[in-house]
Amino acid sequence: MRAGRGAPVIAVLGCYGAVGGAVVRRLREAGAGPLRLGGRDLDRVRALIGTGSGGPAGAEAATGGAVTGAAVTDVGGMEARAGADEAVAVDLRDAAALAAFCEGCHVVVNCAGPSSRILDTVARAALAAGAHYVDVAGDAAVRDRLAAAGLPAGSTVHRGSRGQGSAGHDSAGQGSDGQGSAGHGFDGHGSAGHGSDGQGFDGHGSAGHGSAGRSRAGRDDAGRVVVLAAGMMPGLSALLPRHLAGQGFDRVDRLTAHVGGVDRFTPAAALDYVASLSDGYATPLAVWRGHQVIPRASRPRRGVELPHFPGRVNAYPYLSAEAERLARSLGFAEVEWSSVFDGELTLAALARLHDLDADTAAGELVRTSRLEAFGRTPYFQMVFRMEGEAAGRPVTRTLVARAADSYELSAAVAVLAAGAVLRGLVRPGLHDAADVLDAGAVFQALLDDPAVTRLEVVDGVAPAVEVEEGVL
Repeated sequence: MRAGRGAPVIAVLGCYGAVGGAVVRRLREAGAGPLRLGGRDLDRVRALIGTGSGGPAGAEAATGGAVTGAAVTDVGGMEARAGADEAVAVDLRDAAALAAFCEGCHVVVNCAGPSSRILDTVARAALAAGAHYVDVAGDAAVRDRLAAAGLPAGSTVHRGSRGQGSAGHDSAGQGSDGQGSAGHGFDGHGSAGHGSDGQGFDGHGSAGHGSAGRSRAGRDDAGRVVVLAAGMMPGLSALLPRHLAGQGFDRVDRLTAHVGGVDRFTPAAALDYVASLSDGYATPLAVWRGHQVIPRASRPRRGVELPHFPGRVNAYPYLSAEAERLARSLGFAEVEWSSVFDGELTLAALARLHDLDADTAAGELVRTSRLEAFGRTPYFQMVFRMEGEAAGRPVTRTLVARAADSYELSAAVAVLAAGAVLRGLVRPGLHDAADVLDAGAVFQALLDDPAVTRLEVVDGVAPAVEVEEGVL
């Protein structure tokens, strides 16, 4: 496979999905590359890099399916030279093809899904090839598999917007090592996901590319970096509360989160959502109260008005494993977290899922979410309200983040994570993105992100005036 000499090759798997396509675009905008783009449908991969029927005449014959990349530019302190992006057909059920895709890459960014079925397949292949690994999804099951295979947990640093160290324990209970954490993306500004998407995967489990300790080529993988949960949720859903906690609070007692809107499910994201209902990712109707999980302490709310959401919406409460880790890490006494559905169809579909097999249930979510969005302007919003104390007085602050869809937010975090890895800002080992990315730097990057239509921290809870079609 070809690559520009001296430049780190970045591989993106699932490159033409909702997240993968946005990741590719952002990497190119940041001047990163050369890129190796992979998916099951080679024609779609070629179209993404301009070598399909609409691409430049003769490009495929001259470059073996690649086109010339950007001019020489500085990428986070490393030289990215003009090179050729590559289009590669990869079926994740073909271990040899996946190994060849990862070979020679500096970092592999996995945007393929569903993550609940891929698990650690791509991560093991990347490590066996001697590459670093970034996953826009990758939940506790992936983390546990990689840890069991011998990949050590990396030390973590949680940093706020002013670069000060904050709560010092990760999910494994390890303290901060006092080293600087990763902040901006490739060029110091970065472009800043709702799980994974992209190419489908019908098998289960790992493809068995050796252990995470030593690769099939005999390379020592002790220096490899693995960053999981580098997307919207998990990922940004922990980074933004970390940033908010650093905005003048001496102590935070309570977090209330409302996340959702009018968004669409991709097939892979829908499969992951269905899997999350039964695999321990989240506890439905649970809250965090008195520094512990309280099952079935809440209930769904229909037709309610929530601050910063337009009109009346529906809220479904749950407590994710990520939210629980966040509460333990930052010492919150109470956390209430809800998915928000701006419409009735998707919520009604969720109520029927327990009677359906996983594939049928996922198809129902895809169908109803598209119907829900028909004729409306899609949006995805995260609203975090914190209550605590500063200088002996009660304080309430709210962070509002809004984008056209959740997949752009996933791509934003994935690119920031890849940039941090390329710049050597993440220590070797196994990490979650929220444990190694600087929450304040991520917030600043999103402020400049054209996909983000609103991002601010406001005192109190009073909503801004919101208007959406169909709402009087």
